[in-house]
Order: sequence, then structure tokens, then C-alpha cells
Amino acid sequence: MTRKLAVAALLAGAGIAAQHAHAQGGSVPNYPERPIRLVVGFPPGGATDILARILSQYLPESIGQPVVVDNRGGATGTIAAAMVAKAQPDGYTIMMVPSGPYTISASAYEKLPYDAVKDFAGVSLLVWVTNVIVVPQNSPVKTLQDLIRLAREKRGQVTFSSSGPASLHHLSGEVLKRLTGTEMIHVPFKGAGPAMVALAGGEVTYGFTSMPSAVPLINANRLRPLAVTSEKRMPALPCTPTMREAGVPPPPGLDIREWYGVIMPARTPAAIVNKLNAEMVKVYQRPDVQKRLTEMGAEFVGSSPQEHSKQLANDVRIWAKWVKEAGVRVE
Repeated sequence: MTRKLAVAALLAGAGIAAQHAHAQGGSVPNYPERPIRLVVGFPPGGATDILARILSQYLPESIGQPVVVDNRGGATGTIAAAMVAKAQPDGYTIMMVPSGPYTISASAYEKLPYDAVKDFAGVSLLVWVTNVIVVPQNSPVKTLQDLIRLAREKRGQVTFSSSGPASLHHLSGEVLKRLTGTEMIHVPFKGAGPAMVALAGGEVTYGFTSMPSAVPLINANRLRPLAVTSEKRMPALPCTPTMREAGVPPPPGLDIREWYGVIMPARTPAAIVNKLNAEMVKVYQRPDVQKRLTEMGAEFVGSSPQEHSKQLANDVRIWAKWVKEAGVRVE
């Protein structure tokens, strides 16, 4: 082979390698070319839906395509997650998930049609949300200690609501039972919205729920907050004590707050994941969105895709221990 031909062959090979690298992790200049479906595994009204609609409102301004929220409630978000896991990894089907049901379901369900770690790619952990223990406004229970005394006096008669079996709100109630040596009955609902309506109507004694779901009903004097699950008081509920201040500190190593983030099917090109990550973080950094988050009891994070995927795997491991100890199983 002549020197000229050798150089030509080398350049051709380099061009092919560059094209391959571009396809694997480079830019995707025409994405998106059509609307993006943002799946929510719960009915409207809960924190997952509220946070998803922030993206659907502002994300189209920067990506040039509509973002359509698709509420697919049922089985604590696992039906929607199964659908997203099987979707084409092309960036047009994404999902807003709360950490609790997503990571807890991995060990609470007998069998899932997807692997919570291997079948998804994290886009961004967008916010941490504090949960709050609430009772109906007309309840005689005024403090967390009042609730514990009631549960001990009326063993097996106190009920607590949740957004569904194996949700963080469900597991939080089970953890509270273990911490206080009480017996309380779990009453699951199909999402935080329906759970809060039932609680405000006095159908259950108390419930754990996210602050974005509870604060409007607290401000409307339909619910009374007893304690927040964070280590510090929240600006949206400054007079509400933490669980630690109320005399029931969470177990070491267990964070009863909840993160919310966006996931996509595994094998989605890195360029698409990175593009959506950057644009979603910009949305949540908007001053008006930041103000709204504070009012809701949410704290902005905006992690990288790699950090989000690591958090997913870590939480699946941590909650597996508590699911086993609490004996929570979903058929």
C-alpha cells in the first residue's frame, strides 16, 4: 500500500469511528421533533402530578415541542413504570417518579415486569419533598403524642391513609407503628389526591402525605399538621414541629422525605438524556418555580443523570431492609 493510500485509509477509519462516537454519545440535533409524553403513575392532584405539570408548562419554551402529561394511575405507579420500561428508548416517553413507591415496589411486590434499576436511566433528581403527618381539622388529636396515645388506648382502631400499597406513605406508617409499639390499620388509596380527600372527610384517623398535596388543604383549614418528616422545620409550615421535636425521631439512616425525578427507558442515547437534564434543571431554577417549590415544601436539587441513577440504586437497597422488617408484601 502506498503512503497516500495508507493515509486515506487511516482518515476513513477515523471518520467512521467519529461517526460511531457521535451516534452513541454526541449531539442529537433534531431532538425533539414531536411531542414528549410525560407519564405520571398516579391520578391528578398529588405531588407527582403537580411537579410534572411544572415541566409541561415551561419545558416546551426551550425544547420547541409540547410536553403532554399522561396520568396512568394504578398499583402504586408500577403499571405506568412497566409501560415506560417497554417504551422505545428514543426520548419521547419519560416518567416523573416519586422515590417511595418506585424504589419500595422493587422489594414489596412479589413480581414486577421490570427491573427498577436495570430497565431505567435517571435523567435528574429534581427536588426533595418533605412529608407531613396530618389529621382532619376537626380531629381531637392536636399533637403527634396525642395520636400515639390514641393508638395505644384504641389498639387496632386507628387508621392511616396512604397513596397506595408499598408507597412511602404506607411504609412511613409501618415505621411509625414499629417506633411507637402501636397497632394501626393501613387504608390505601389510588394516589395522594384521593387519600387527602378521604382524610379531610374524616374517613381515616391520620395519614402521611407530601407537603405539596397537604399544604392547600392545611391552608384551607381542612387538615391539621402534626409533624414534618424532615430534620428541620419547613418554611411552608413554620409552626409544625419535626418528628424529632415531637418525640419520635426517625431511625438512623432512614430519610422519610421523598425525592422526585424523571426517568427514561434504559438504552436511551446519552445525548438525549443530557439534553433533557439540562433543560429540566433550567425550568426548576426559574425564580417563579423556586418560589412555588418553597411554598409547597419542596427543595430544588437538579442532579446529574449519573447522580440520579446512583440514588435510585441506593434507595432500592435501603428500602428492601425496611420492607422485610415491616412484612409488607403486595401480590
